[in-house]
Amino acid sequence: MRSGRTHWPRMQSSASWRSRVAVKGRARGKPVSVLVPSVEAIASLDLSLAAGVPEALRAFWPGPLTVVVKASAKFPAALTGATGTVGLRVPAGLVAQAILAAFGGPVIGTSANKAGGPDPGDAKTVQRAIGGQIDVLLDGGRVALGVPSTVLDCTAVPARILREGAIPRARLAAAIAVA
Repeated sequence: MRSGRTHWPRMQSSASWRSRVAVKGRARGKPVSVLVPSVEAIASLDLSLAAGVPEALRAFWPGPLTVVVKASAKFPAALTGATGTVGLRVPAGLVAQAILAAFGGPVIGTSANKAGGPDPGDAKTVQRAIGGQIDVLLDGGRVALGVPSTVLDCTAVPARILREGAIPRARLAAAIAVA
C-alpha cells in the first residue's frame, strides 16, 4: 500500500464514506477494509477476537493480510455493508503508516480506482481516472501491481481463507487454525 493508489477517508466520517462510494462508483452495501497502525491498535476498537488471533496476526502485520472480524459499535453501519463485519489491515508502507499516525485512528483503505477497474500503478493513472473527484493526490512514485492481500475470515473458528493472495495458505495455517 503506497501513496498514489489509495483513498484515505476517515472511518468515523459519513461524509468521507459517501464521497468514497461516489468517487469509486462502488455499490452501497459492500463492506470495506479499515486500516489500523498496529495489532495493538485493534484493542481500542472493542472487537471480539478468538483466543490467540491477535498474537498470530503479529506474524503477518504489517503486511498483505486483511482480517474479517465482527464489527463493534465503534464501526459505522455503512462500513459493514449490512454484514456486521469489517476487514482490518495493518499496511506495511511508510506513507500509509504516516497517514495513520497523522489521522490518529483508523481510516478506510481502498484502491484509488473506479470499482471493478484496473489498479493504478502511478499517480498519473489515478489523476486520469478520478483526479477531478478527489481533493489531494500524493505521488509516491510507481508501485508494483500484482498479488492482492490474503483475506482471512476470523468470525468463526477455525478461520476461513476468503481469498488466497500474497500470504499462502500453508504460511497462515502454521500460525492460526484455518479451515
